Amino acid sequence: MKLRGYLLALLFAAPGLTLLLLHLIRSGATRLAVTHGAVMLSGAVLTALVWQDARRLPRAERIFAGLLLLSGVHFLIGYALNPGAPLDADLLGSVLLFIVTGLLLVLPPAWSLGLAVLLLGAYLLEVNLLSGEAPGTRQLTQWVNLGMFALLAVGVVMRQTLGQVVERAHLLAYLATHDPLTGLLNRRGFEDQAHAGQNLLVLDADDFKLVNDTHGHAMGDDVLRQLARTVQEHLPPGSLLARWGGEEFVLVSPGDLRGAAALGETLRAAVATTPLAGQHVTLSLGGTHWAAGEPFRDAFARADRALYRAKRSGKNRVHLHAAEDSTPVPAGH
Repeated sequence: MKLRGYLLALLFAAPGLTLLLLHLIRSGATRLAVTHGAVMLSGAVLTALVWQDARRLPRAERIFAGLLLLSGVHFLIGYALNPGAPLDADLLGSVLLFIVTGLLLVLPPAWSLGLAVLLLGAYLLEVNLLSGEAPGTRQLTQWVNLGMFALLAVGVVMRQTLGQVVERAHLLAYLATHDPLTGLLNRRGFEDQAHAGQNLLVLDADDFKLVNDTHGHAMGDDVLRQLARTVQEHLPPGSLLARWGGEEFVLVSPGDLRGAAALGETLRAAVATTPLAGQHVTLSLGGTHWAAGEPFRDAFARADRALYRAKRSGKNRVHLHAAEDSTPVPAGH
């Protein structure tokens, strides 16, 4: 979204920038033309690079802001050396407002506001000292430019503030519904998104306490992260996985009980044959079909009872529980 906004700004700015470049060339201001052309070309190159990889955007913004600042300083020095040619005071003011706008857009307010005030302050001082016109002659233009700058500054600060508020709101919503260790949904997130008419499986890592007691909780955390990743990699489309608590996970997946049996066995075998953080871990699973219109707690209670049977039967296996009976599924080893 941010990159698209920059592209739109560049599209509207391109005609004026091009006309300014042509004016500088016709006026014989070669050095200013080179500086201005380099900023235009750099903006296009940086845009292309960011379009290829959005992760480059923060660095591209800083580079472009530096080029804009150098350009503004160069224009001020050019006016100081030769007031009125090739830029008169009004055109110089417009150019600096454009540069200031760019700084306000690409830098945080803490940096952009100070630099913008410095550039515009230098411009006002130069015009008053070097233009050769009586004091107050350009009062109207200067106040209009100052008003435009104030509006831009307020708009950018508000945009930055609103952006931070929205970002924090998204972060809070994510933290409220996701497990910070594995990145999976937590209970709240799962209950918000899961719906009936699917298979429900409860998964539990066997003898996980031994991992923590033997190798420490840091190793246990690594095992849980890799366990979650391994299970995710073997889930069919439309499945929903969550960390329920500790070493227990829960998921829903489309299909009937036969499909639940096949999926459970796939997950069990995948975990049993995949070293997790260098540790051999097995998985016990209990499952049932969560019927349409059935309360989640009822289906979960059945799946949890099936998991308990899988644990009592020797672990590293799958048990399913229909509404009326329990159907064991061999662990296949």
